[in-house]
Amino acid sequence: MAKERNISYKLLAFFIIFFVIIAFLGIYGAYHYNPSDETIELEQYCKVSTSDLIKNNSNDHIYFVSWDGSPFGDASSWAIYSLLNESHVSHIKYNCTESSEKFQYNNTPGLILYNNTYNFTYNTHKVTLQTIYLYGENLSNNSHEIKLGLNELKNMVPESIYNEIEIYTTEAIVDGTSNTSANISSIPHINTVTLITGKTGAYLLNGYLLSPSDFEKSNKPLAPEVVMENINGISNRYPSITSAVKTSREGIESTLKDVQ
Repeated sequence: MAKERNISYKLLAFFIIFFVIIAFLGIYGAYHYNPSDETIELEQYCKVSTSDLIKNNSNDHIYFVSWDGSPFGDASSWAIYSLLNESHVSHIKYNCTESSEKFQYNNTPGLILYNNTYNFTYNTHKVTLQTIYLYGENLSNNSHEIKLGLNELKNMVPESIYNEIEIYTTEAIVDGTSNTSANISSIPHINTVTLITGKTGAYLLNGYLLSPSDFEKSNKPLAPEVVMENINGISNRYPSITSAVKTSREGIESTLKDVQ
């Protein structure tokens, strides 16, 4: 009889330990959930939070993250410029540029709005827009570019913003591929993203706000000065560009309303 009780105690101890381990693994797995189990669509505003990523925050925030030489960043810069211009922001600091010849859509016209912060009001809400450039045109094909870009980003944005951009560029898989967006290019790097956050949530757009192909005319890209003339109404030679920039800007504005 004593022997049977001894066996029962051993079995009981075994099951207790077993269930403790299972419970621990379940909690650990939930806490360390990895978005790479899902996919992310490029060039789409994807909701990444149902609350403001910046706590105790009175402003809506837009983070435009790119790099000097990016065709996606250069094309998208016109939407950012248009938003600031239409919001009557004065003293917009920029340099005209053309994207690096190392990539597809080389010589895409754009503006470099170097690591600046702009404040304006939209829909009666205060908005802060920050432009962030993680690399120069000397982007090279080595295994450290992603880490270097993340280190630069970490020094420039709140931790909550950094975490979301890290997840959706280096962990989440791009829909229809087997790669993250940071690894989808021939030169791995943190790619162009736009993150918008406010009281009711946050959205992240991974990729371009405008396609670089919108700026190709007669099989070659337009000069940035020509694009600027069309956007500012000095010239109406390329109404399709003016329309594309307006549509992209309205996409940002619509998303701002969604988070307010």
